[in-house]
Amino acid sequence: MPSFLDTNNPSILAIPAYYMLSVLPHSYALGVATRGKVLTWDNRNPRSTDLKVRLKKDLDPDTYALYERAEACHANGMENLPLFATAVILGNMAGLKKEGLGGMTGFAATYLAIRVVYTAVYLGVKTNGPTIARSGLWIAGFSLCFRIIFKAAKALGGGKVGY
Repeated sequence: MPSFLDTNNPSILAIPAYYMLSVLPHSYALGVATRGKVLTWDNRNPRSTDLKVRLKKDLDPDTYALYERAEACHANGMENLPLFATAVILGNMAGLKKEGLGGMTGFAATYLAIRVVYTAVYLGVKTNGPTIARSGLWIAGFSLCFRIIFKAAKALGGGKVGY
């Protein structure tokens, strides 16, 4: 019996998986900000400065810092989504190898794994020193995307266009 991943392109399915992974820190931030009572969240203007001022006053400093880290992690995920999606789409358009560690499936799985660890480090690190690991993970992730984009550009480049 074929599995779901046998009948679909896992690298393309990694795009919605990445989106969900990027939304999780925001959901976590809401839980932190509301102390687990998410239905009490005032969603009329959730990005307002006034809301953040109120949260900073209502939450203890460590809890507010965790809220801020979770929201920053969410924003970083959303900022990196276009790069990842572009790499997946171009790699598939170029017909890059699908299977194996060097293929599109391996690329997508590795990128998602990096982002899972990145998220854990972002949420868990409270001091400045270990943030170098988070930066290293970010560099590794965008480097993988650029590698796929450059491979796709080469594969799709064809010959020189004459004018």
